[in-house]
Amino acid sequence: MIIDSITFLPKYDATFEQNAEYLRQILPLMSNNKIAADPLNFAIFYEYIIGRNIHLNNELDELLGKQTVFTSELSIKLFKKHICDNSINSLEKINHTLLQLINKTGEAIDATGEKASAATIHFQNQSKKLESNQGLSEIKTVLAEIIAETQYLAETSKTLQVQLDESKREMQFLRQELAQARETAKTDALTGLFNRRAFDQKLTEYIETHKQNNFELCLLILDLDHFKQVNDMFGHQAGDSVLRYTANLIKQHIAGHHFAARYGGEEMAVIMPNTSFNKAMEIAEEIRSSLARYPLKRKDNKKSIGKVTLSIGVSGYKINDSIESLIERADEAMYRAKSNGRNQIMAENFG
Repeated sequence: MIIDSITFLPKYDATFEQNAEYLRQILPLMSNNKIAADPLNFAIFYEYIIGRNIHLNNELDELLGKQTVFTSELSIKLFKKHICDNSINSLEKINHTLLQLINKTGEAIDATGEKASAATIHFQNQSKKLESNQGLSEIKTVLAEIIAETQYLAETSKTLQVQLDESKREMQFLRQELAQARETAKTDALTGLFNRRAFDQKLTEYIETHKQNNFELCLLILDLDHFKQVNDMFGHQAGDSVLRYTANLIKQHIAGHHFAARYGGEEMAVIMPNTSFNKAMEIAEEIRSSLARYPLKRKDNKKSIGKVTLSIGVSGYKINDSIESLIERADEAMYRAKSNGRNQIMAENFG
């Protein structure tokens, strides 16, 4: 289901190797907890393992701790609550309110129309009486009835105007709620960065606008080093905290016109329009060095997680680049940073 580019289904972009690793973790977890490996449950535990949905992870941790039986009803509830975009409830509420508003306004207009039609017929009848040249007293009676009918019609019109004014205010409120729901649909719930869908839309927008122009646009792909070890040693909540901390750090160093997103799992990305390649490299280094400078600690018990580092790849837009080619060069550069020892930045190959 799609409404104006908002989809209620999640989007996954992990590599074949990443999915293979997720699978190795998901199946034993489901088997150990005696959970049926049906497609719905697999989707739920896929989200759990990739660790991007803190609310789902917290609820699942609680359910697994209580050894709750996973019925189909529970699975559907979890899927609807946590995996469908958070915006769905807001949009359904807006849709319901909008239908009520339309019906209420329509009823008011219909009622006013009926009264106006009745008044028209009454005026026509009174007009015929006036044309019959009756006596003064009868003319006064007719005029009094016309005046009364006119006052009644004026009151009806006033009531309709009040209803329309109220509807206008409600429509303005609905516009605000819809705008908020749109923003929710673009945001990753865990990190507060834009989500992958919003990233794809924004990058498409930039490239389509400037496809034939030589304009400055850079892309960073950032991946947390040894992130699986953080989850394995300290738990998913600690991993979530590291993701949030890294996201906030990225936001501190990028410019206001840059566009930071959670690219998938422990990967993040930054679209940098109107930014030279050297400046993009400089900002990438600021992010990398700031994260690597101090060891991180868990909030709950203050135990050290150790130093967390990033490997970063940087690419720059070229005339006739596609989204895929621009991302591919940044991705390749990031993997070279990984293979070269991690905790470093690599620029795309210019050969």
